[in-house]
Amino acid sequence: MNFACYSPRVHYAFLVRVQRESQESAFRVYEVKIKEPLQFTTDSRIAVEQIRRFVVRAACKTRLAAGKEYLLMGRDGETRDSNDRPQYLLDKNSWIEELPDSRRCKATQYRNTCGQLESFTTSFGINGCRI
Repeated sequence: MNFACYSPRVHYAFLVRVQRESQESAFRVYEVKIKEPLQFTTDSRIAVEQIRRFVVRAACKTRLAAGKEYLLMGRDGETRDSNDRPQYLLDKNSWIEELPDSRRCKATQYRNTCGQLESFTTSFGINGCRI
């Protein structure tokens, strides 16, 4: 909760599934399907199952895998994609957390972590930074 609310405060938080990765100029572009919008500011038309683009500088080591689900949090950018939808830059102020699948969460070693992650996403989705 500290990262999301204080370090600096995030503008968006989404649960997403990566659909595909492409290369555009000096950036890797990830098209993701929104599974759940937890928090957003300028992207007022966002809804479940919509596609959004997240970009990362090609020189950055950050990698997202197609088919995997993630919690993505960060600050809204000023850019838009070719469909005039907000486009998000993944940078040093972004938080990227791969979401384990339900099979992995049943394993003893991951049960506590999965529970904490689920508790955070539920609480943050309902309350935001009102803690």
